[in-house]
Order: sequence, then structure tokens, then C-alpha cells
Amino acid sequence: MQGSVQPEGSVETVAPRVNWKDRKATDSACGVLYAALFVAWLGLGFAMIGGQVDIWEKDSNGLYVGYSEDVKSMASECCERIQTMENTDGITYQSNAGLCLIDDLERRLSDGTYYQHPFPNDGGLFDALALKPGIPTVMIMGCIVMAVAWIMLLRTFAKTIVFASEFIKIGALLYLWYSSSSMIFLVIAGGYALYTFCARKQLLFAAKIISHAATGLKENPQMFIALFIVKAFYIVQALLYIKFFEASVTIKTVDISIHTSVDYSAPMVCSVTSYSCEWDETTFTSPCHDAGESCSYPEEGNVGTCELMEPSWVGSGRSFIMLMWLWSVMFFTQFRLAIVANVLGSWHWHPDNKPSPMQALSVTATKSFGTISYSGLICALVEKFYQLAKLKWYHFMPPMLFAVAPLKIVLCIVGWCFKTCIQMLTKFSLILHVFTGDTFFGSAKKCYGIMKRHFVGGFITEASSKQIMTMFSYIMAFAFCFATWAWVDEEFNWKTIPGTSDDAMWVLWALLASFCIYYPLIGLFVLVLIDGLMKSLTQGIVDNEGMAARLCLPSDSPTSTDPDVYDYCCKASDVEGQEQDCMSKDWVSPFCGIFVGCITKLFFDYMGGIILDSIDVMFLCFAIDKDNNVDLSKSEFAAICVDIPGVITTANPLQDSKDPLLVQQPVQPGQFVTGAGAGMPQGQVQPFAAPMVGGGVQMMPQQGVQMMPQQGVQMMPQQGVQMMPMAAMGQPVAMGQPMAMPMANMTPEQMQQQQMMMQQ
Repeated sequence: MQGSVQPEGSVETVAPRVNWKDRKATDSACGVLYAALFVAWLGLGFAMIGGQVDIWEKDSNGLYVGYSEDVKSMASECCERIQTMENTDGITYQSNAGLCLIDDLERRLSDGTYYQHPFPNDGGLFDALALKPGIPTVMIMGCIVMAVAWIMLLRTFAKTIVFASEFIKIGALLYLWYSSSSMIFLVIAGGYALYTFCARKQLLFAAKIISHAATGLKENPQMFIALFIVKAFYIVQALLYIKFFEASVTIKTVDISIHTSVDYSAPMVCSVTSYSCEWDETTFTSPCHDAGESCSYPEEGNVGTCELMEPSWVGSGRSFIMLMWLWSVMFFTQFRLAIVANVLGSWHWHPDNKPSPMQALSVTATKSFGTISYSGLICALVEKFYQLAKLKWYHFMPPMLFAVAPLKIVLCIVGWCFKTCIQMLTKFSLILHVFTGDTFFGSAKKCYGIMKRHFVGGFITEASSKQIMTMFSYIMAFAFCFATWAWVDEEFNWKTIPGTSDDAMWVLWALLASFCIYYPLIGLFVLVLIDGLMKSLTQGIVDNEGMAARLCLPSDSPTSTDPDVYDYCCKASDVEGQEQDCMSKDWVSPFCGIFVGCITKLFFDYMGGIILDSIDVMFLCFAIDKDNNVDLSKSEFAAICVDIPGVITTANPLQDSKDPLLVQQPVQPGQFVTGAGAGMPQGQVQPFAAPMVGGGVQMMPQQGVQMMPQQGVQMMPQQGVQMMPMAAMGQPVAMGQPMAMPMANMTPEQMQQQQMMMQQ
């Protein structure tokens, strides 16, 4: 029960100090596992880079005119092999189809009638990034510079930057409206401006907390040296992740593919045989389409042809690259938290005995490496579970809408609660591990007890400051997303950015961007899956004459190789009179923007997380101070905490439930609990004295306060301070429970009277 008196020894407290010197390596097995998988990740990634194949040959203008010599060589070997294959039941091997008609196909491509464009027909998101590597490089380096500048300014001018960040968000939206001439951005900017005005009180409160957290950052600027070193490793791995993925899409081989053959020369048939697919030129429809059905070409059975494809190991290797990247993102996040906790915790309790940036980095990278890997793995698994539990678009389609959607909605809510609670406990457990040097699960047990005693339900979070950080990184990532989108459009002569065409597909891509960027880790997974699906839908299907059939052809087109039909559908003129492929990848530009936006969001989240980590360290220091009877009556942060929902404002559970937040045995309050306007933390004369025999902290008596010696400890009186000799006293008991006595604040007469009462 909140504030109830607990028997002495029934709770396990933690000493108010950071054990950063005498500690052992913890959870080493998980650390070894992470290191081994990371080495495997690097090996696989560089193997992908080494296995790249030049697929297309370009002319002097950079237009694709045919397959490369590497592809032609592999195709020749496959065609020789397929000629020796014997047909089996249900499979017919064709030596005059697929890439075995590459000579005829190249002739058609090279004459410029069918396909000349600076982007390959079977290309996708990572093909565009591989063709124009300067786009992601410039954008990501730009976001890194902005993220670092933002956090450095926030460290010095917290309140000013909080409100300036809100105006930057609105300004970014107005810029998108001005550059794209799309009213949707003006509406969003106006709505967000209204929200900012209505939530100004919450912003002021958040600014107060962030400003208080920034105090620790201003007093420990050397900590950023260690944080930037970790950030550098994070950036290098992010760039490698992009390069590995770019390389994976160019790993190709030519092999025999078994697939269903379609007779494109035959009339199309309806999915319901009672309807006809005959096209009416006046109504631009058919009886089959009027009935809500679809038309398709008849299938001829399974055939084997030589096709350009990925080796079997590439797909699973790409999945490993993604999963290991997810673990690494969580690992670097926890690594950052450990450094912040080490430095700020030491500065809070013993500022004269705190680690240097390199010492904090060394301890974190050696002694805490396994525990950080453990906590990162837990966060990654929770994130993956949340990804699986989230609602998908097809859950709202009948019959899934009635059968699965209700269950998925419940699972999604439970998944969100589970994710929030587990990640919160994991975060505070890691902070306590940094303080104590215990294993992850040992720290988790103690942490849960501490959090439960001082926060309702054992859960605490400061939503307003987190919302400011999250929304700023979200808006900036959205701005980088649309800037990348426009850049890719310009490079490949596409018209997909809002305001450049009447196509409403950009609304769908904007909605996808809003989801993927808000959940960047999940968004990267979703983006890769949809990219693969779109590539399979838009790439050419090689027919019996060797020409790639475009899916942009009308569904009732009699043949896919008719030049007139192709020219009608797949060639268009833009406003400058330049030809443009109308089957152009309308989704590639927005996907490139979303990908860069997700990476940008991760970088801004990482830098903003430094402030949020400082706040979390403050919360746990606050709880440990209460456990150790620190006087918080003049604590500025304690006064802030009282206004946060979920904070138990009564004293230590070992005290009476009616005691206020003022705990009656003052010890060193630390840096985070400085009294408002005090100018110097209470007890700063002797910030951190030598430990006593009993394991406590020996404090110097403050002016005008006489301190009682503990049993078995002889104290020397200081000059000008008269100390009363006291006999050894037992601990007073009231109603069978130990009772705390405010002797540190008693006068000598009151102390003598109290001693006489106890002797009676």
C-alpha cells in the first residue's frame, strides 16, 4: 500500500553510489554471442559487396540498352545446360525462351524503340540508391550534422530550443507546402500550430524537466566525447547496413526457373467462365469487369527457362542483415544509456570521484558489454514481437475483418503495453546495473522493488518531454524524406512528388511514410517487404517472343510485343517534351525518401535520447535517495516529480505513511536535488567522504547541527562544534515495527529526554 510502513530488512535497498571501479564483467555469454554474430554480419555483408554483378549495359548517355557481358556469359552457360534437360511430367524445358533469347531481346532494346531509360525495368528502392549513392550519403550526413547541432544547443539553451523546435517543425511543414504547392502540408502546419498553442503549459513543464536534465550535461561536457565515439560506430554501422543492402540486390545468377507458362497470344478468360472478357471500346469495360471479376491469359502448364535470379542464400542473408541491425540499434541505444548513467550517477552522488569519459567508455565496453548486449536483445525481441502484433491493412478486408481483426486489435494493444513496460523495466534495470555492477537479472529484481516503492505500479515516464523529442525528430525525418523524394524524382526524370502531377498515389505513399518514419525500425522491415512485392509486380514477364511484357499494358491487349501498343502505353511526353517511361517506378522515389526518413529518425532519436536518458537517471537517483533517507524537501527535481502522475510523494516506505517527502535523516543530497535558488547543493562542504566501517557514508556535520555517532564508531569533535556523549541506543520500536527517529534535527535537551524515555 502506498506509504505503508515496511519491516526493517524486508526491502533491499541500493547504496547511493556508482561502483565503476571494483566490478566484474557480467552476462559475458550474451556479449560473446553478440560479438560473434556481429563478426558474421560483417563477413556476410562484405561477401555481398564482393559478389555484386553488373546487370545492365549503358550507353554514353547513361541509358540502359541491354544486359551486361557478365549476364550474357552466365546466360550462355545456362542455355547450353538446359538443352540437355529432358522434359518430365508437368515440366517442359524451353531452350528458346527466357534469357536464351537474349540476342533477340538485346536487338529490340538497343534500337531504342522499346526501352531506353536511366533506370532498369526490374529495379527497386536499393537499385536507385546504388545508382545514385550520393543521394543517401549527402542526406544522412546532413541529418547527422543537424542532430548533433540540435542536441548541443539543447544542452545550453534548453527552454529556448524547446520552443524553437516547435517553430522549426511548423516551418518545415510550411516549406513543404511552398515547394510542393500541396495544401495538405499547409493544413498540417496550421493544425500543429494550434496544438502547440493549446499545449503551451505542457511544453513549459517539459522545458523545465529538460532544462533540469541539461544541468547534468552542462556540468559534464566531457561526457559527449564518449557519446560521440559511440555515435561514430553507430553511423559507420548504419552506412554499412545501407551498402550491404545495396549490394544484395545486385547479386544475380542465371539459372533454370520453373514457373507457370502463360499464353499471351490467346484470348483472355474471365475468372468466372460465364462472363466474357471481350473489350468494349465505347464503354471501356467488359462483361467480366462489370461483374466485378478479373480477366487473365490462360495458363499452359509449368515450364523451365533460364532466368536472371538471386542465389538462394541472398534472401536469408538479407534477413540476417536486417535482424542483426535491429539488435545493434538497441545495443547502441543501451550503450549510450550506460555511459550517461555512469557519468551522471557518479556526478550526482560523488562528484569528486566520477569517471572520465574514457574511463566510462572503457568500463561500459568491457565490464558491461554482456549486460548491454542482453538488454539490447530483449528490446529487439520486444520490438519484433510488437511488429508481428501490429495491425496490417489486410486485417480490415473481409472475411479477415470479422474473423481476425478483433483479435489483432486486442493483441496490438497488449503488445504496445507489453513493449512499453518491458522496455521501461529493461532501461531502469540497466541503469541500476551501472550503479551496482550486478548482472542484468539481479539488477532487474532490485530495480523492480525500488520502482514499485516510489512509483505507482512500478512505472514512471515523463510523457511531455519525450513527446517533444519524438515529434521534433519525426518532423525533421519527414522533411528529409520529402527532400530525398524530390531529389530522386529529379535524377530519374519522374513526376511523383506532390504538386508535380495529378496522380493521387502520393497520398498513399505519404500515409506509408507517416507510419514507417514514426516506427523506423518496423518501417525499415515493412519497406523492404513492400519493395520486393512491388518489384515482382512491375518487372517484365518474358513472353514467347522474348520481349518483356509491361504490366502497364491494358488488360485486354492482344499482345505485349506490338510496338504500337507499347509506344501508346509506355512512352509519354512531359512538359519539356522528353520521353518518359510511363511504367516508371512510381513507388521508387517515395520509398527512397521513406528509407532516408527512417534512418534520419533513428539518428535524431539517438541524440534526443541523451536528454531522455538523463531524465531516467534522475528518476532512479530520486528513488534511491528516498530509499537512503536523503532530505528532498529542498530538492528542485523532487518538486518537479510531485507534479508527474505516478510518483509516490510520501517518504521512504520504512517511515510512517503520513511523513511528507522530507525524510528526517539528511545525508548528501547530490547534484540533481539542488534546492531552488540555493546556489550550491546542500552538504557541498564534504561532497563524498570515506566510507564508514558499517558500510554507510560518513558525513561532516552541518553548521548548527549536532550529529549522533553510530554504535562502535568514535567521532572526533570539530573545532567550534560541541558534541554530546551518548550511550549506545537500540532501535526504537512502535507497534512491533522499527521507528525512524529524527535525531539529527534534535536539540541536545530533546536528545537527552528521548534517551531517558527509551531507558524507561
